[in-house]
Amino acid sequence: MQDFSKKLTIGQFARFNNISEQTLRYYDQIGLLHPDESNDKTGYRYYKITQCATLDIITHMKSLGIPLKEIKTYLETKDTAWLISTLCSKYEINATHIALLQETQAIIKKRISDCGSSAKLPRAGIPYIEVLPARTIYKYDTKVNYYYNEDSASNYEYMLRSFKDNLLNQNVPAIYFYNVSSIMSQKNLINRNFITTELFVFINEDDQERFNTSETVKADTFLCMICDDNSHEILFINRLLDEIHRQGYRITGDYICEVVSEFLSPKDDKRDMILKLQIPIAFD
Repeated sequence: MQDFSKKLTIGQFARFNNISEQTLRYYDQIGLLHPDESNDKTGYRYYKITQCATLDIITHMKSLGIPLKEIKTYLETKDTAWLISTLCSKYEINATHIALLQETQAIIKKRISDCGSSAKLPRAGIPYIEVLPARTIYKYDTKVNYYYNEDSASNYEYMLRSFKDNLLNQNVPAIYFYNVSSIMSQKNLINRNFITTELFVFINEDDQERFNTSETVKADTFLCMICDDNSHEILFINRLLDEIHRQGYRITGDYICEVVSEFLSPKDDKRDMILKLQIPIAFD
């Protein structure tokens, strides 16, 4: 019958626990786990098999993200209150990381969808009617007019910097800074007074508490148009307004320029985006 009380060499103990001899020597060096017996003349180290229990505790605590120095202190003090506090702190940190990873996964999924769905969109410049559901947005006034001059791409970049700073000041994760869209008031739209200083992003209802404010774009019928070059946006807005006049529709709300896809590659040093222009309408 095998004698399990027999001491193990460092090599045997290492193999028995699927750990390297180098790691065991390091644990000995820092005072975390000493051999039960050492021969100073030969340098041999011997471990009791019952020391596996301590090694398992070290390995487990290390897997929870607790530093070796803190594990050593705990093994020396057996401070249960400290352990509970440390584990609670780790739990909160991990919960934050998990939430961020889930949000990142959602953005990655959206990016994949954007890349695959752009080919399925209606042809650019052709008006079409679509019923859209209620959507929750976070909106911010950048105080910069997107249509200030013909270089709308540069204006947009200035607006984006202001919008991003506002998100960071609220400690909103950077992953929300994508597909940032714009809104123009119903009054300016009807008068063809091209002024818009407000940017927005769509947010999930569960994430509303992250933002200092949010609002809902109500479900409605929209006259829409795809725009694959933002320099054509005003031209396409005028086409939508002309179509509304021809058909006798009534504008019922603000104009929305939604960035439905922003490709992860610049086009002539500018953002390569596909826009979905939307005007809420009623049939009188």
